[in-house]
Amino acid sequence: MGKSCLTEISQLMCATGGKITVIQHGQTSELSKQNIKNADPREMHVNNPIVNFEEFQDSFNDDDEYE
Repeated sequence: MGKSCLTEISQLMCATGGKITVIQHGQTSELSKQNIKNADPREMHVNNPIVNFEEFQDSFNDDDEYE
């Protein structure tokens, strides 16, 4: 449609004067049980080599809550 993408660093001019900016994008990330279950331990080791992610996955069960 010939429009530009609006990002959190975008600044637009308001039609009635002033500038429009994004204060808070509203997107948050959450770690869920399903994310832990589906995560690739090799990939997680690259991102955080201190944590043994396979051991973490094995010790994590459905009764535990992770927040």
